Amino acid sequence: MAGTVMVKAVFGVGFVVAVISVWAAGRVEGAVTCNQVVTAMTPCAGYLIGNAATPAPACCPSIRQLDSQVKATPDRQSVCNCLKTQAKSYGVKLAKAVNLPGLCKVTDLNVPVNPNVDCSKVH
Repeated sequence: MAGTVMVKAVFGVGFVVAVISVWAAGRVEGAVTCNQVVTAMTPCAGYLIGNAATPAPACCPSIRQLDSQVKATPDRQSVCNCLKTQAKSYGVKLAKAVNLPGLCKVTDLNVPVNPNVDCSKVH
């Protein structure tokens, strides 16, 4: 009898965990990960932290590749959140970051470069 109760309890807990996992996976989140954003920005680091006057040759193609992956609002919000946290930790110069999308001719990122931006309001 105690064995049956234990099996039912384990099954019940497993079921709840499975439901929560499916729910969490179904939440609206960007398909673009922070790791992808950081990888795309790496060739631009010399420019963004102020050591280079212009972006390196590999920078713009990398940013354009990231730009092509940004399809919807959740993607832009993910990019925004990532840039907001990573820019501060790496010491990115705001003025250079603001100029980068124009220099690289990217269109879909459309993320404000500002450490105080509310990324949940980015569309």
